[in-house]
Amino acid sequence: MASMALSMGQEGVKQVPWFSLAEWFQVYKQIYSNDIDEQMKGYETLLVWKARIPKLPIGIDCTLSIMQVCIRDREWTPKINSGELPLSYENDLCLMYSTTIMRLLNYISNVGHTKQTSLFQIAQQLNIPKWIVNLRHDTAHSHELPSIGVLKIAVNILLTWLHEEYWVAEAKKIEKCLITEESMKEVQETEEVQDFSDLIELWTSVSLYIHAGYHLVSGVPDSQLKETLQDLRSYAISLLEKNSEDVESDKDNYVEAVSDDIKKDKKYTLETARIVLLSEISRYLNKKIIPNKKDIVCNTLFNSEAFLPNKDVLSIFTQNESSESKLEKDVLPLDMVNFWKDIIFLLYEKDLMETLIVKLLELIDNEEVKKEKRLLASLWLSSISYSFLKLDNAHIISRLLEYQLERTRKNLSPKVFELKVKEETDRIYPHLKCVLWFNISDTVLPCLTDIKFISKLISNVNEFSVKFIVPMLELISPKIDKESKQLLLNLMNVYVIAIVDKNDKNSYEYEKTFTLKDLQPDEYPLGTENNQNELENKTSFLVDQKIRNNYWNFAVTTCNWRECPIGLLPWQNDTLEFIKPFNMVVQKYDISVLESEIVPGIIDKKDLKMQSQINWDNVLRKKKRLKRKRERRSTDVIMNKALEAVKK
Repeated sequence: MASMALSMGQEGVKQVPWFSLAEWFQVYKQIYSNDIDEQMKGYETLLVWKARIPKLPIGIDCTLSIMQVCIRDREWTPKINSGELPLSYENDLCLMYSTTIMRLLNYISNVGHTKQTSLFQIAQQLNIPKWIVNLRHDTAHSHELPSIGVLKIAVNILLTWLHEEYWVAEAKKIEKCLITEESMKEVQETEEVQDFSDLIELWTSVSLYIHAGYHLVSGVPDSQLKETLQDLRSYAISLLEKNSEDVESDKDNYVEAVSDDIKKDKKYTLETARIVLLSEISRYLNKKIIPNKKDIVCNTLFNSEAFLPNKDVLSIFTQNESSESKLEKDVLPLDMVNFWKDIIFLLYEKDLMETLIVKLLELIDNEEVKKEKRLLASLWLSSISYSFLKLDNAHIISRLLEYQLERTRKNLSPKVFELKVKEETDRIYPHLKCVLWFNISDTVLPCLTDIKFISKLISNVNEFSVKFIVPMLELISPKIDKESKQLLLNLMNVYVIAIVDKNDKNSYEYEKTFTLKDLQPDEYPLGTENNQNELENKTSFLVDQKIRNNYWNFAVTTCNWRECPIGLLPWQNDTLEFIKPFNMVVQKYDISVLESEIVPGIIDKKDLKMQSQINWDNVLRKKKRLKRKRERRSTDVIMNKALEAVKK
């Protein structure tokens, strides 16, 4: 009852003067830190809260009053003892202490059902010592105020009581609310992840059957997929028949395409089912209330067996590869790009393309991910970048074509104009035929033209950067000359060199290079007796062969000094120097006084019984989610059957 009342304002209305829960917990820790500087920061924040909302919750208002008098006591008492301030200041402190205690007891006398009982009975119910109630009585009715020592003890006890009855109780309630909200949010997010994952897997399964040569839904060998697609068609028709405002507001190009295809398609082809699924994916991406929608979309794609496939699945998209292109080693197979082009265009339309690029870069930089996946991610980046490079070139060609048409006073329809621009782009840039073609009205992503963004990529180069950096160097603005591009590429190739196994075309191993000498062939192999003299002569430029102390000897010639840290070798020091041990940091406590001495506002943490019962990690951070074993859903089974059908 007391903890609930102390959380309320003076008129029983819940007041929240803090901007965030993190601010509340920060003040809590500062007030009870026993660090004078930290307490001062907490006190200043309490004054800010008082300025925001004058009628603070009772627990906070009482804490503010106690901290105010304690800080004033710690400021005045040393000066009173040294004679800098007159002794009358101590009487002022007694008056401040007495007023603070009186106000606190008056506040709690109105808690809950205790209004009709005496203050002594209220104090007994709330575990406040009776002698503190007597101090209030002496303050109100006696001719003399209680002594300063007794008042200090009383205030420290009341500060401890506030910790247990307000701060800890409130913190536990907040923690419980946060855990409940986080659990609900986790359930909602899990359902949203499940929905989008199911849509992507169904779309992928249908696309795989189309890739394998199937035409009608009725001809698909998977009965479960047929039933699912039929239900989806019925659902799409029911949505189209409704004329509600919500449906109309969600309409876009994909929904209109579904409407036309379903009306014309009496036999229900897989292509129509694919467009229906694409429209559902579009409707999902239009939702604004989905938490972490961008992360859900990218993670679902990365977990798809067809977006970052293994060698078996990748072979599905390389069976029809006949023509070689100049970009063959730096872009994905053409069939794979065409397979996912609708999803890529949809992500661009929904402003998710930049997020996809950033997530691909994060995956490439993650050394815990398998190299095959990181390589495919870099190839996706390359393919996307080359597509925007093609679009950038098409914009230049379109402006020239517009100028020519204006001079000849000819008019072309938008479709014919775009087709003519595409043909001219393919003619001038034949090496870009194998990449995606965005609409001529689309624009290049700002991140791909930002020189600061590209500079960061070059500064944090890794073994996969050379796969996608070339088209980005072509897109950046302001443009850089050809020589500078080549120098940058040379620098990257010096840092990272690829060693390809000739027996296995799909095998990639990478070795980091630190200096130009690392690129030179090893003329003197280590460990051979015939070349030991030559090796000593070759490495003589490193040292002067002078031993300056008896503690170090020359290492054997079989030692590989490349693995040693960069710096002086042991025998190159003129003086014997040892590494100094780390200085032990001794923790200093702000309280270095005798137990018998009373410091106002400083409490023995042993008395704060309930402090250890709060897990701050759960309060200030998101609750750690347990790794759940993914259940084998029906869409997983459908996806696996589709893959098997395509492989056959």
